[in-house]
Amino acid sequence: TLKWTVDFSSGVHVYKQIINTIYSAIGNGELAEGDKLPTIKELAERLEVNPNTIAKSYRELELKGVIASKRGNGSFISVNQSKAVTLTDKEKESRLNNLFSRVIAEAKNEGITEDELMDYIINRRR
Repeated sequence: TLKWTVDFSSGVHVYKQIINTIYSAIGNGELAEGDKLPTIKELAERLEVNPNTIAKSYRELELKGVIASKRGNGSFISVNQSKAVTLTDKEKESRLNNLFSRVIAEAKNEGITEDELMDYIINRRR
């Protein structure tokens, strides 16, 4: 089962942490198309956050086509890993800048320097 956690001191909004958890789980194969997500109420209780925060995360993911909510049945992963999102070079650069800034900020909050993070990224790819 997926490890659901939030870090209230990370500087990253809780709803974004939930979104990032789902993206990460899809990326590493923990979640696949058709998998059911916890209900808003269940996840809110598990993470001890306001249900509106979970709803905001799920709404954003639904708008991006990552999940589909079926009234009365719950929310399910709807992405197909074989379908790549097509971005322009400008969109990619913007998203990478945003992602890099968030990763650096989170690393610093964990006591990890930018150099240590970059070394890790470079060595992990080998």
